Amino acid sequence: MTKRPPEDSINQTLIDELLERIRFQRLSDASLQIGNGVLLSGQEAPVPLTIDEVQEIAARFGRKGPGSRVTFAAEEMFVRSRVEPVQAMFSQWMAGSIAQVNGENIPFGEIITWCQDCHDMEARRKLAKEARSLCRFLAPMSHATWQALTAAVSEELGYPDYLSYCKARRSRPFKMEAELCGRILDVDRTTYMEQVEEWLEDAQADVSLSDATRFDAIYLLGMRYMDSGAESLISRDAALNFFSGLGLDENTGVHLHFEGRSGRQSYCVPVAIPGKVHVITGPVTGWLDWEALFHEMGHAFSFIHTSPDIPVEHREFLVSGAVSETFAFLFQRLCMQESFLDALTGSKSPALSRIEQIHQMKFKVLTRRYGAKFLIEFENFSKNRISRGQDLYASVMERETGFFYDPETYLFDLMPDFYSLDYFLAFEASSILMHWLEKKFDREWFMKQEALNELKAWAALGSQYDLHEFVSRVTGGEKLGKGGGQQETNSTLGPITS
Repeated sequence: MTKRPPEDSINQTLIDELLERIRFQRLSDASLQIGNGVLLSGQEAPVPLTIDEVQEIAARFGRKGPGSRVTFAAEEMFVRSRVEPVQAMFSQWMAGSIAQVNGENIPFGEIITWCQDCHDMEARRKLAKEARSLCRFLAPMSHATWQALTAAVSEELGYPDYLSYCKARRSRPFKMEAELCGRILDVDRTTYMEQVEEWLEDAQADVSLSDATRFDAIYLLGMRYMDSGAESLISRDAALNFFSGLGLDENTGVHLHFEGRSGRQSYCVPVAIPGKVHVITGPVTGWLDWEALFHEMGHAFSFIHTSPDIPVEHREFLVSGAVSETFAFLFQRLCMQESFLDALTGSKSPALSRIEQIHQMKFKVLTRRYGAKFLIEFENFSKNRISRGQDLYASVMERETGFFYDPETYLFDLMPDFYSLDYFLAFEASSILMHWLEKKFDREWFMKQEALNELKAWAALGSQYDLHEFVSRVTGGEKLGKGGGQQETNSTLGPITS
């Protein structure tokens, strides 16, 4: 009779096989974004997980306790395999969908980058009408991807609904997170609206907040109207030297790809944590590109400095991106501070103070945007009305951000796995950590090795803890929403200094 392998050996084999699949999937994602297929050269895709294999993993590791991350990783891969064919068809439809503005063809997937560059308010209004029609046309296919996802979760994995699936992966109840989110959004709503109004008037005098739309917000957040002279104030080489000093270069497994056009969607793909990370951005020609580089390198910092001593399932099987997003937003905040730009580039331009001020306002808008999105998604999924949440979406987004959001764009603004919550909490956490570093080491902490060593020690914790516990551990007890995560922004922006 053949002796049966011990349970621990079987479990480890399952973990190793799952890790192999995850790493191939990440490499595939990176290769797709780079667009040359080189990263996958000579590699054969592993056979997708079957539902029987997922159920065996769930039976062995459970959905609670230390082994649950193995189950969740397997379930996530299985769900993705069910959604991807529908998503591929949806992507083909989107690729063929074109908006037309003043004789210019704008592919659906390029609407955001087009808005970032468009100073013409009337042209943005025309685009809004075109986008509304395209969203109506594409909505059934968008909804089909969500139907595929929820069907896989409930009909095959056995969860009561999608909300239950997402809840199982979180340490804190969504209701608690929603209450926290609501309290934070309530704090400075009136002051925020006044500041956004001033920003709009400063950036484009013919737009007021009462008439502003999401497309005007995209234009503002892109900061392209401030790019004049940016190339003389930023230096990609200086940035890369800074990152190299933090241990982020090819010698440590960070591979940089500057691909495509300026303003493109950027990515950080951790193939192995730690060990191999691909950072993909466009060329660095303006402030938005500068931010994107620092954001993705913030992710890389968190992955590369994660301790290899953490058990692989708690190091590589990520159930939330909130901790890594916190590092990304921390670096993104840093890269737009006057003191950092002055120290990094040697520039004494009076424009730097203005740039920092505008960027602080941008982060307020983004924090409120993702907080509002989470509240909307939580309520709509709680009431099982994914396809009927347009009215709530439009009203809450306008209430919290000040900008009009067309109800037709609702389905295209949904984020899977409640990642909007991860973003929202990471904005708050990155502000807390920035304040903590400045208080302990002063505003130029980034020039002090002791501070950088502390930052690396934080990153060494990886994503083994949820963001609430992570922040408490590294700051000695601070809590999200308790320490004023929002940075102060002067109520009067004043004229741009050139």
